[in-house]
Amino acid sequence: MKRLSDESMKNRFLVRRIFVLLIATILLWTILTALFYSYVANPVFTRIKARELLPRAFFIADSVYERECPGQASDFCVDLIQNSGTLFGNLIYIVDNENGICHHSPLPDDRPELAKQLSLIVLSEHEELLIQGAEHRLGEHRITGSGDRFLVISVPILDSENRQMGSTIIVQPSQEMNAGIQSLNFALLTSSLIVLVIMAIPVVIAALRIARPLESMRKVALSMSEGDFSQRADEEQEGEIGDLARTINRMAEDLSESFMRLSAQASSLKQIIDGIGEGIVAVDRHGNITQYNDNIFGVFGIDRTYSTKMTPESFLETSRINTFFRQAMDSKETVTCVISKDHRHIQVVITPLLTEQQTINGAVGLFRDITQAERLEQTRRDYVANVSHEMRTPLTAMRGLLEPLTEGMVTSPEDQHRYHEILLRETMRLSRLINDMLELSRIQAGATTYRQERIDLTRIVLDVADNYRATILDHNLNLETIGLDGECPDVWGNADRIEQILIILIDNAMKFTSSEGVITLTIGQTPENAFVSISDTGIGIDAEDIEHIFDRFFKEDKAHKEPGTGLGLSIAKEIADQLGYELTVESERHVGSTFTLYIPYADDVMQSLSQLKDVYDSENDGDDSSF
Repeated sequence: MKRLSDESMKNRFLVRRIFVLLIATILLWTILTALFYSYVANPVFTRIKARELLPRAFFIADSVYERECPGQASDFCVDLIQNSGTLFGNLIYIVDNENGICHHSPLPDDRPELAKQLSLIVLSEHEELLIQGAEHRLGEHRITGSGDRFLVISVPILDSENRQMGSTIIVQPSQEMNAGIQSLNFALLTSSLIVLVIMAIPVVIAALRIARPLESMRKVALSMSEGDFSQRADEEQEGEIGDLARTINRMAEDLSESFMRLSAQASSLKQIIDGIGEGIVAVDRHGNITQYNDNIFGVFGIDRTYSTKMTPESFLETSRINTFFRQAMDSKETVTCVISKDHRHIQVVITPLLTEQQTINGAVGLFRDITQAERLEQTRRDYVANVSHEMRTPLTAMRGLLEPLTEGMVTSPEDQHRYHEILLRETMRLSRLINDMLELSRIQAGATTYRQERIDLTRIVLDVADNYRATILDHNLNLETIGLDGECPDVWGNADRIEQILIILIDNAMKFTSSEGVITLTIGQTPENAFVSISDTGIGIDAEDIEHIFDRFFKEDKAHKEPGTGLGLSIAKEIADQLGYELTVESERHVGSTFTLYIPYADDVMQSLSQLKDVYDSENDGDDSSF
C-alpha cells in the first residue's frame, strides 16, 4: 500500500509540475503580450489622438486668423477654449509671438505647479514650431514630480502673408490613451484565463497518460541500476511511448543475460585464481591493485585472522614490489626477482598486460614462497657435502691402509692385524651410511610393511636400557630410568621398530650430550596412550630448527664432529608415522632435549577393530538378506 501511495504521489507531482508549467507559460505569454501591446499601442494611440485633435487645432487657428490677431479671438473660440476641458477633456492655448499666451483653458486651482509647468511646455512648443516653420508639431511631455504625461499638438496661426503670428496648442492628458491600453490588457488577460481553464482538463489528462508509463519506465531503469533486471515496463501504450517501453524491456533482458554471463565468468575466474597455490596480484596501469587471491597473505606469512584488517597494498607498499611492477610495465617485458621479507624468500614473476594495440593495461604478479625450497636445497647441498665427506673419510683411510699392505710395506703380524681391524671398522662405517640411506628410502617409498600385535612396552624399554647402559657409560655419561618398575598396559605395535626408534633417539642423545651429562629413559601413561621419552642434558636445539629436526638430511649442529648423516631422526619419524605413533620433541638451547614416543594401548586398538568388524558383518548380513 505504501508503494502504491508513493507511486500515486509521484504521478500527482508530475501532473502538478506540468500544470504549473502550463500556467507559467500562459501567464508569461500574457505578460509579454501585454508589454508588447503597451509598447506598440502607445504610439498608435498617440497618432490616432493626434489625427483627432489636428482638425480642431486648425479650426481654432483659422478662427483666430480671421481676427488677424491671436488676442482678438472670436467669442466662439473663446467659449470653445474655456469649455474644451469639459467638452473634450483637453486644454487649448493661444500663443502670440509678441505677447505670449493670450488665451487658455482653465486649469485646476489646486495644482498651480502643474499650470506653471504646462505654460512652460506650451511656450517651448511654440518656439520649436516657430523655428521649424512646420505645418504642425506633435510632442509628448512628462511632468517632473507628478509623473503626468501629456500629448501636445501645435498648429501655427498665419497672417495674410502666410507668416506665423502665433500658435494654437492643444494639450491632451494621457489618461484616455492609458485607459484604452488598460482595457486592451484586461481583455488579453481575460482571454488568457479562459484559454487556461479550457486547456487545463485535456492537459491534466494527457499528463496522466504520459506520467504513468514514464513512471513505469523509471522504476525499470532504477531497478536495472541496482542490479535487478526482472522488472518490466508497460508495453500497452501506443506510439513512441510504447516503443520506448518495449526497447527498455529488451535492454533489460539483454543486460540480464550479459550480467549473468559476466557473473559466471567472474566467479569462474575467482575460483581459478583462488585455486592457484601461489599468490596473485593484478594492478592497473596506475599501479592500483584490481585483483588478488587470499593465498597472497599466506605467501607473506600473514595470519588469516587479520586478513580483513590488512590489504595487499599495506605490505606491498613497504617493499620494492611496486618498483618491479612499474619496471615490467615500462619495459613491456616479464620481470623475475626474489625478495626477502621476514625471513621468507619469495619469488616474484611480474608479467605486463597488453591490449591489442600493444598499450599497457596493467600487470599481474605471481608470488611463490620458495623458503622451504631454498631450505631444502641448502639442506640437500649440506647433505651431499656431508655424505661426500663421510664416505670420503673411510675410503681415504682404507686406501691409506691398503696401499702399504699391498706393497708389502707392513710385515709385522701385529701391524697387519691392526691395519685389518681399522679396515673392517671403516668398512662397517661406510656400510652403515649406505644402509641408513637405503632404509630411509624404503620407508618413505612404503616398501616396508610392519606386523603389529600386543606387546609389553616395559620389557622393550628395559632391554634397550640394559643393552645401552655400558655404551652410555663408555661415553662418560649417566643413564637414569623412570617408571620402569611400575605396571604399564600392553601397547599395540611392532617391538623391533619401537626398539629401533629408541636406539636412534639414544644414539642422538649421546652424540649431543657432553661428558658427565645425563640421559633419562621415562615410561608413562596418558588416558589415550602410553609413552616413552628420552631426555638429555645436551646442547639443545634452536627454536627455529625444531620444526625441521625430522627433515631428511637435516643436521642441527653442523659444527659437531661426531659421525652421522642426519638421517637417524628422519628414519625414526617415518617409522613412527607408518605405525600410527606420535613422535614429538621439546628442547631448550644449552639445557637439553626430550623426544617422546606415544603408542596406543592394545585394548583400545582391539576394541576399535572389533567395532569395525561388527559394522562390516552387519553390512554384509544386510546385503545377504536383500538377496
